[in-house]
Amino acid sequence: MGAGDGHDGQHGRRSVLAIGIGGRRQLMIHGWQVLAASPDPAATPADVTDQWNSAVSAESPGTVAAMAPELAAVTDIDAHDWWVRATISVDHPSRLRFAGLTAPARVFLDGELAATCESMFLPVTVFVAAGTTRVEIVFGSMDQWLRTRRPRGRWRSSLVAAQGLRWARTTFLGRAPVYGQLPAPVGIWRPVEVLADVHDHRCCVTVDPARSQIRVDGMADPESPGPITIEVDDPNGDRIGAPVGVTVVDGRFDAEVPVADAQLWWPRGYGDQPRYRVRVLDTGRVVHESSVGFRVVTTRTDGGFTLVVNDVPIFARGVTWSPPDPVALQVEAEVLEHGLRALADIGVTMVRVVGGMVFEQPDFYRLCAELGILVWQDAMLATIDPPDEAADLICREMAELLRTHSGNPAIVVVSGGSETLQQPEMLGLDPTAMSLPLLSEHLPTVVAAHADVVYVPASPSSPGLEGQSIRPDLGVAHWFGVGGYLRPLDDMRSAGVRFAAESLAFSIPPAPESVDRHFGSASGAGHHPLWKSAVPRDRGSSWDFEDVRDHYVRELFGVDPAALRRTDPERGLQLGRAAVAEAMRTCFAFWRQGDSRCAGALVLTGRDLVPGAGWGIFDSDGMPKAPVPVLARVWAPTTVTIEDAGLSGLRVDVHHDGPQAIAGELVLVAAGPTGHVVAEAATPIEVAAHSSVTLYDSGITGKFADLSHAYRFGPAPADAVQVSLRVDGAEIARDVLVVVVRTGQVHTGLRATASQGTSGDWTLEVSAEVTLRYVVIEMAGWTPSDNWFHIVPGQPHRVHLTGAGIPAGRVTSVDGILSARIEVSAS
Repeated sequence: MGAGDGHDGQHGRRSVLAIGIGGRRQLMIHGWQVLAASPDPAATPADVTDQWNSAVSAESPGTVAAMAPELAAVTDIDAHDWWVRATISVDHPSRLRFAGLTAPARVFLDGELAATCESMFLPVTVFVAAGTTRVEIVFGSMDQWLRTRRPRGRWRSSLVAAQGLRWARTTFLGRAPVYGQLPAPVGIWRPVEVLADVHDHRCCVTVDPARSQIRVDGMADPESPGPITIEVDDPNGDRIGAPVGVTVVDGRFDAEVPVADAQLWWPRGYGDQPRYRVRVLDTGRVVHESSVGFRVVTTRTDGGFTLVVNDVPIFARGVTWSPPDPVALQVEAEVLEHGLRALADIGVTMVRVVGGMVFEQPDFYRLCAELGILVWQDAMLATIDPPDEAADLICREMAELLRTHSGNPAIVVVSGGSETLQQPEMLGLDPTAMSLPLLSEHLPTVVAAHADVVYVPASPSSPGLEGQSIRPDLGVAHWFGVGGYLRPLDDMRSAGVRFAAESLAFSIPPAPESVDRHFGSASGAGHHPLWKSAVPRDRGSSWDFEDVRDHYVRELFGVDPAALRRTDPERGLQLGRAAVAEAMRTCFAFWRQGDSRCAGALVLTGRDLVPGAGWGIFDSDGMPKAPVPVLARVWAPTTVTIEDAGLSGLRVDVHHDGPQAIAGELVLVAAGPTGHVVAEAATPIEVAAHSSVTLYDSGITGKFADLSHAYRFGPAPADAVQVSLRVDGAEIARDVLVVVVRTGQVHTGLRATASQGTSGDWTLEVSAEVTLRYVVIEMAGWTPSDNWFHIVPGQPHRVHLTGAGIPAGRVTSVDGILSARIEVSAS
């Protein structure tokens, strides 16, 4: 089996196999085994020689739970020492590089200690002689390691029970209940590489847009420095000039490569993502290759936090990132691409790699650059008081990450971890007494030396304002006013959120087919032990995030969720899905308005780690949940939103991120309860590049009509209002405001007709006789271009379909008594 061939049906796991680099050297690694042993910090391979007959064989290395799932299922992983061994055969002295071993660990070659691992976030390299070598690694029991007495922190972490983990350079996955019932990731979690080139040619590539040049700093063999040359290809793959020769001095070299008329890299939706290919060659052999981009990133910190890329303010929207496979922690590049592309397709411009989890694999950062997704990268710290003694390790971790991905234009923010400053504030401690030189001095120095990014002391924090991390109206916030703290939806206005690096955490039910697949039916889902174990809950709290969702179901739909679960569990889940979608849509529609002063928000989280109703907007299988199509409309690079502005009428905002101006028309249609049109008008509109335009309904229709029913002069003139943005006759954005919200379910006259065009494409036309909220298209094997939308009576909504065969399925609404079968037009 070759490198990267390993795959499982659920996550597309990537085998953490050894790979050969450096030409035609012969390489073989075989006989992988994993063994559980009693904890013994001093154990050597000789001490477990007689125990290998009880070991489990594995096809390739990995975490214990990935290599030996049958052992992990019945064993407390942190309670044991775990031994992994294999035999390596090479025909030339080589470097054996472990890109990721969990700590604490020791590596033995032929029974002799060769290296130790203190941090799972740093690579470990050993040298192997030509011939056959026995490699054995012992991963020490974390429980045993925690028994060593170490100084206590100044505060207690709310994330983990074992406070001694503040000393461990490891992930909290599998150790923090909020992430779900996961096995602790112990073992080999990144690739094992055999490098035929014994010398390390590590390079750091930086890009200078102001001088239009690429700079390369690197290492070479001081004993026999061959000719070092640098090649640069432009975004079209054409070579820029002749290879640049460099001089090696004391084993180091640096060079500057001019790039005429360098093309700028932009976040997705704001422009293109041109990248330049850099190769470093030693005596004609490629020893380094990377892709870099030209961009300038700065911030505006006028009490808030606004990212500015290439002099354009960016509204950052997206999610916090979750590893697609939280057990193996390594997946095929295709799996990462599928997940990231799904985010890019719904308008995501940023993801945050959260402290307390893991740094992502190299493919992740490469794909983000290709797709135009900005990366906010935390140091691997979360809620703990980081010991001063660990500062060097933490700085080395960040330096290694930034050097590995130097020149990558997607990485724009680095922070000193998640809630590293907020945790002591939340506990009522004096923040000015919580000095953390690691965050204020050491990490920013390392970051400045290795990357052109924005440094933030922690997420959340307010740069320059000590003791203000909790306030949402200053700097960077973690805002859960709507969500965990049960505030009304309008709280997003009074909170004054300037930038939320985490927000809007809800226990979101997956789609019905996912519920059926993992839990049998909606009837058992709410009470199934695995369902409840997947529902996020803060450690020590008396409530969980399903209680949070129930609160908003009660507020938005006027029903008792507990009673509804008893009589109609499927509707209970459906209203829960709609309540979360409504909350997220309402907040982002407001935050995207320029006068909200908000410059971005990230949803907690992108994907569930385990099956069930987790925080993720995608489930653990990567399938979208209800908020996804709703967020796609409000996150789109070009979109329109409509909201009730009280006595001012209906406010309509058109947002356009693109680099070119657009011109078209804005069409407004308002309908009464029977579908009769009470107002209809169109107005020309032009929106400049990277800008927004705001209008009110009276400015579109040319007269006052009280469409928002703010003045209460008799019955509401309109039940619902639809606004569409059309460019060259095509509708490119649409939004609907339901003015009169009725309780209970009604007969709807809902119809859905699929028709095939002359090109073979299918379109679904959905219409109703009454106003409907959250119309849902359910079509196995088909993907609609829009879903979970509102319908204005008498105004059909057309949705493009992607799939094979003849469309079939049904359409429902949270307001409708009956569903409608999808009909196929005879034409």
